[in-house]
Amino acid sequence: MAGRHRHSGIAPMFFQFLCFSTLMWLAVLGITLVLTLKFSLSSLQGKIESSLVSTASTLAQSSMVHQSLEQGSCSQEFITYLDDMVAQTEDLDIITIADRNSVRLYHVVHDRIGLHFVGGDEGPALDGEAYVVDGVGTLGLQRRAFCPVFDSDGTVMGFVMASTTMNCIQDLRSNITSTYARLAAFVILFSLLVAALLSLYIRTVLQGHAPEELLHGYLTQNEVLNNLDEGIVSVDEQGLIQFVNRPATEMLGLDAGHLEGQPMDSVLRDNIEASLLLEKRKNVPTSQPNVLCCSIPLKKDGKRKGATLILSDKTEAMRAAEQLNGTRHIVSALRANTHEFMNKLQVISGLLQMGRQAEALAYISSISAVHAEAAGPVLHRINNPNVAALILGKLNNMRELDIRLTLLANSALPEHSKYMSTSDLVTVIGNLLENAIEAINARRDTGPRSIVLQITEDACGLLISISDTGTGIAPENLDRIYTPGFSTKAKEGRGVGMGLVRDIVQRRNGSIEVDSDPSNGTSFTIICGQKRQRK
Repeated sequence: MAGRHRHSGIAPMFFQFLCFSTLMWLAVLGITLVLTLKFSLSSLQGKIESSLVSTASTLAQSSMVHQSLEQGSCSQEFITYLDDMVAQTEDLDIITIADRNSVRLYHVVHDRIGLHFVGGDEGPALDGEAYVVDGVGTLGLQRRAFCPVFDSDGTVMGFVMASTTMNCIQDLRSNITSTYARLAAFVILFSLLVAALLSLYIRTVLQGHAPEELLHGYLTQNEVLNNLDEGIVSVDEQGLIQFVNRPATEMLGLDAGHLEGQPMDSVLRDNIEASLLLEKRKNVPTSQPNVLCCSIPLKKDGKRKGATLILSDKTEAMRAAEQLNGTRHIVSALRANTHEFMNKLQVISGLLQMGRQAEALAYISSISAVHAEAAGPVLHRINNPNVAALILGKLNNMRELDIRLTLLANSALPEHSKYMSTSDLVTVIGNLLENAIEAINARRDTGPRSIVLQITEDACGLLISISDTGTGIAPENLDRIYTPGFSTKAKEGRGVGMGLVRDIVQRRNGSIEVDSDPSNGTSFTIICGQKRQRK
């Protein structure tokens, strides 16, 4: 259906383009023809008049004309000469030679020789003036050129009139007009052919799409690209930036106009050869430490056509990892609780089956006391259910590992913290507790095995403090604990927890203080909001 819809728009598009091109050509042609025709007719008029004036002036200065006027008649030889001149000269139909009494001494029609000149427009010529005028003679409407003939004393002896009939002029005009009409017809046919070929070429280039479809597609695509979460940077085969979407400019902190036309090094942290990114897919660092970049090369027919750089905000990826990590801690806590209570229920069940009700009751009392001592403060002071579940799960795990957890009495966490989201709290507290447990388990002596936890939030800020009696951190490693991939445990995939903690605290404009002694353990203090002293 999509194919039929696309091609159904081709015929209207083709017809519209053809009509538009034809009208455009006709408009240009019409203006051109009108101007050139007007110029040609004007030139024709000037040429005819110039020819008539030249002929009349030349004859008026001829000795044969002077001799004829002096004798009162033209010789047969001169008459024959004038007849040949009229016959052989284009745009010349009539020659008349008349004396000062307007009596014809010569006329192209010999029967009218000796008769009075017809037209009544010879007066200025008899007064010594040369001129061109439209007049009516024996052969009809004419364009006439008059030139007086002077004797040696400057007295007008007569005049010479050379003319062409208006019918002749009209024929010449008709010939010019018909020539232009044929030219116009040819140009129209040629323009139709060019328009048709151009339409077919555009149809091929647009791959069967109408221009309005491409415009709509471009606007839609541009809107989609500018509303993606990822940044898009398109580069050509020379590695020059051709397109940058809005998210990319926001991530890089640069203006699109500044980037377009620049080398791709403008968005990369290191000077990387363009050929490396144009040949194979590659992850590269950008000019912004929190922005990741993946280069995807574009090829056509085995030739590279550029590349697309996909930019993503590492902060978002870290946030997703934090959420997954927090969920893992909650699930672990719930699993530990389930495991612990199943064991206790089995003990109670066994005692009851053995008929030792008193011992079962005593066991239940001891469990209640332990729960009241350890879990009670957590449930009473930690009102955030996810954080409470996390601590309880860790508490059960610590009990199995013979690690004592103490929640300080001044701890207080509301259901919704103003300084950290629940997922951030779970990530921070879960990672710190897990590190503390592992540090204590790493001890090989019989020293104290305890963790002290404080979580306090009030109007002044949020304080999270976790102290353990574990192996501590060597001084040379204190600056490396936040580095991704660094871990003091020889296990693959470790070393990301403290990096997440630091990023969360920095994003909340907080601070982390670390106090560690390899022989006494480690203390982490996190403060968000106004600084406060731990009570």
